[in-house]
Amino acid sequence: MGFMQLQITQKGRLYSCECAKCGMSMYSHEWATWDNNEMRDAMQEGTAMCQHCGGRADPETFWDCGMQYAGRYSAPGYLDCTDWTFDTNKRRLERELRAMYSSESI
Repeated sequence: MGFMQLQITQKGRLYSCECAKCGMSMYSHEWATWDNNEMRDAMQEGTAMCQHCGGRADPETFWDCGMQYAGRYSAPGYLDCTDWTFDTNKRRLERELRAMYSSESI
């Protein structure tokens, strides 16, 4: 199945924090939500709500994960693709994806 092609794009900043009630991680992807700045601010202030338990964000665990690259294998013209994988380093992400999805497994 050599028709799958590696696809890596620069996506923007990623922010995370933990829920003070259940400890689940919350994320705000700059490229995925239209209200990224509001979500980021709510996470920093501790007012963001956890989707899992309804608890609030713990502002002491807020972390700016930096600029992120997203990568996956995709079949051009088809809906077939692997899950997105993220990293702050493009070359490391490419090596990880190639190791994970060697040409025999795609």
